[in-house]
Amino acid sequence: MTWLSDLFETYEVNSERVGIKEKNRWGQEITLLPISHAYQNAQVEVTITPNGDLFSATVVPKDEAATLIPVTIDSAGRTSSPSPHGLHDGLQYVAGDYQEYGGKYKKENAHLMYLENLRAWCHSDYANARVKSILTYLEKGTLIKDLLDKQVLVAENNQLLAKWSADLGDKPPLFTVLVGDQFSTFIRFNVHELGSVDVPVWDDKQVMDDYVNYYTQKQIEEGEGLDYVTGKQMPLTENHPSKVRYGGDMAKLISGNDSTNFTYRGRFSDKNQVATIGYEVSQKAHNALKWLISRQGYTNDGRVFLVWSMEGVAIPTPEESTYDFFFDEEEDSILDHDTTAQKFAEVFRSALSGYQKKLAYESQIQLMILDSATKGRMGILYYQVLPQQLYFDRLENWHETCYWQHTGVWNKKNYQFFGAPSLKDIAETAYGSRGNEALIKNTIQQLYSCVVDGKDIPMNVVQSALRRVSNPVNREKWEWNKELSVACSVMNKHYKFKKGEKSVALDREITDRNYLFGRLLAVADVLEERALMKAGVKRNTNAKRYMNTFSMRPLSTWKIIQENLIPYQIRLKDTSHFYQKELDEIGSKIVVENNDYGDAPLNGKYLLGYYSQREALINYKNNTSDTEEK
Repeated sequence: MTWLSDLFETYEVNSERVGIKEKNRWGQEITLLPISHAYQNAQVEVTITPNGDLFSATVVPKDEAATLIPVTIDSAGRTSSPSPHGLHDGLQYVAGDYQEYGGKYKKENAHLMYLENLRAWCHSDYANARVKSILTYLEKGTLIKDLLDKQVLVAENNQLLAKWSADLGDKPPLFTVLVGDQFSTFIRFNVHELGSVDVPVWDDKQVMDDYVNYYTQKQIEEGEGLDYVTGKQMPLTENHPSKVRYGGDMAKLISGNDSTNFTYRGRFSDKNQVATIGYEVSQKAHNALKWLISRQGYTNDGRVFLVWSMEGVAIPTPEESTYDFFFDEEEDSILDHDTTAQKFAEVFRSALSGYQKKLAYESQIQLMILDSATKGRMGILYYQVLPQQLYFDRLENWHETCYWQHTGVWNKKNYQFFGAPSLKDIAETAYGSRGNEALIKNTIQQLYSCVVDGKDIPMNVVQSALRRVSNPVNREKWEWNKELSVACSVMNKHYKFKKGEKSVALDREITDRNYLFGRLLAVADVLEERALMKAGVKRNTNAKRYMNTFSMRPLSTWKIIQENLIPYQIRLKDTSHFYQKELDEIGSKIVVENNDYGDAPLNGKYLLGYYSQREALINYKNNTSDTEEK
C-alpha cells in the first residue's frame, strides 16, 4: 500500500493547510479537507440567532453553493438508505415538518435519525455553542413553515410544489438553482451573532475541529483494530470515500462490498482477510488525493495524471509542453514571438532549477495515473516514486530531445516556443483531435512512460503521426501547421536527428535522402503558394495535395509536381529563378552526393527537411524584396 502510505504522509506534512481555502493555477478555489468532512452544494442558507430563533433564510447562488460539511462514514457515500450528515443536510433530514408538507420517508424517519446524531454531538465533551443554537432551532420542527413564510420554498394546498411550470409565472429563485424538486433542497446553517464579524459555520475552524474530535472519539469507543498502513491500533473502516476526481464521482479506489460473483477468487472468505485500514488513514489519504487532483492534476476523459511531492510544492508534470512551464503571467516577457531558441532553453533550465530549489535534496516525486473501470470502481494504472534529481533529469532530457519550434495563438496572442509539445498534442497529431477518446488517453499514458521512464516513443505513434501529417487536405491551415511542428518534434526525438542542437534552422550540409526530398517539396510548395497569392487564388498547392503520395513514392510523384510547377514559374517571372536555384542545389545533392534517387517511401525525416526549408524560404521572402531575390 505504498500509494496509500504516501498520500497519508502528504496529508500529515501539509496539515497546516487543512480547512484553509486557496486557489489553484486556474483560479479555482480548493481546500485540503479535514477528516470527516466533504463538499456539498447547498441551495438554501438558514441563519439562526444564538438563542435558537430564525434570523434569515436565503437562496444560495450557484457560484457560492459549495459548502464544507461534517459527514460520517456512512453518510459520505450514502445512496438510497437514510444516513444523516453531521450538521448541514437535505430537507428530509433537517425539517421536523417534512411530512406535513408532502414529504415521504423511503425507510426510517430520517429527521429523527438526524436529531439523535446532532444531540449526541451537542451533549459530548466536544459540544460547540454555535451548533447548539442550530439544534435548539431545529427541535422546534418548523423549518419548512418558516421557509414558506420567508418565501424561499413554494407550496400549493399546503404541499410543496415538486416542480415549477411556466404557466405559474416567473420562476422563484430556488427553482433556478435546484437540480431536482423542492424535497431535494440541501440546507446549510449559519449563526448570526450581533456585534461580531460572522465567520460562516461551514468555514469555522473551531466547528470543524470540534466535530473531528467528537467523531474520532466516537469511533474509538466503537472499537479498534490493526491499520495495515501505519501498523498502529486505531478505529477501522470498511467504507472508503468516493468523489475522488470530482463532486459527482462515485468510483472508489478501495472497495469490497460485493461478497458474491467471485470477488475474492477463492483466496479469502472475508474482505478483512485482505487488509484492514484505519478510518483516519483512509480519510487523510483520500482527502490528500482529492486536494492534489484539484490543485495540480491533469484529467483527460476521466483519466487522471498526477505528480506531486510530499512538501506540497507544485511540480512540473510529464504531460505539459515546454510552453506550459511558463504559464504564469509574470513570465509573459519571455513568451513573445521573437524569443530565440537559445533564450528559451536558458529560461527552461532556470525554471527547472527553481522547482528543484524548493525541494529538499532527498525529496521524492510521486507519479500516479488512475481511471475508473466502472461507475463504482477505480483503479491505479500507474504508480511510481522517483528521486527528485532523477525525475528532473528525465524531464529535462525529454524537453531537450523531443524538440522543435512551435507557434500558434493563445488568449488571442501569438506565441512561439522551442521545445516539446504536450503529450495530448502528440496523441491528437497521431490520431486526430476528434478521434476516439479512449485511444487518445491511452496514447497519453504510453507517452507518459516515455517521459518518466526514458523510453522511446512507440513506433505506432511515430507512424500514425507521419501518415496524418502527410495528408494535409481537408484540415484548417492553422491546425495542420500545428500538427506539422508537433510531428517534427516526434521525428526529431525518434531519429535523434538534431541531438543536442537547439536549432530548427535549415542545414544545407545534410545529405540524407529523406531530408532532401522534404526540402524539394517545400520549395515547390512555397513557389506555387507565392504565385497563387499573386493571382488572388486561395487553394491548396499541388505540393500539399500530392504530399501523401509523395511520401510513399517520392521520385515518380516529384516528376508530376515538377511539371505542374511550370505555369507558376512563368507567372512569377524573374523571381522564379531564385526558387529554381534552390531546386537545382537540392537535386544535385540527391543525385551526386547520395547516389540514391530511388522511389522507396520516405521516413519522418522528410518532414524535418520540409519544415526547415519552408521556414527558410518564408523568412527570406519576408526579409528581402523581389529585387534581391533576382
